[in-house]
Amino acid sequence: MVYLDFAKAFDSVPHKRLLVKLEGYGITGELLQWTRQFLTGIKQRVRVAGQFSEWAPVASGIPQGSVLGPVLFVCYINDLPDTISSFIYMYADSKIFRQVNLDADRKALQDDLEKLCAWAVEWQLHFNVGKCKVMHMGTENAKADMSKVDGT
Repeated sequence: MVYLDFAKAFDSVPHKRLLVKLEGYGITGELLQWTRQFLTGIKQRVRVAGQFSEWAPVASGIPQGSVLGPVLFVCYINDLPDTISSFIYMYADSKIFRQVNLDADRKALQDDLEKLCAWAVEWQLHFNVGKCKVMHMGTENAKADMSKVDGT
């Protein structure tokens, strides 16, 4: 099992690309327009030592604190399973897994990880490599630490 972490997941989703995906899912008309308005027109500025920067438009990121934020994020990553053959549970922290008995299984998992990396580059939602981890499991797996499971 490989645990994956999207770097700044909610803050990194590009608005234009999200809207393209929503339209591809059949969201059109007033709902798409409302979502576009929800995402656009947001501005931010920075304060350092009591001084403010100029206001700047925000071109990426899903507003947090609303019910719509997680829904839009899931819509953005919804096509991720279509690119791989391994099992995947997805959200900002995701995991991909498969049983590895043969070298071909290991290669298939590695191929899937490479496909996920290519997807991340294409859709500008990168992984935080420092937070991605591998877990080996199974009683016959030489890399699995079974002492933590049965207490011996």
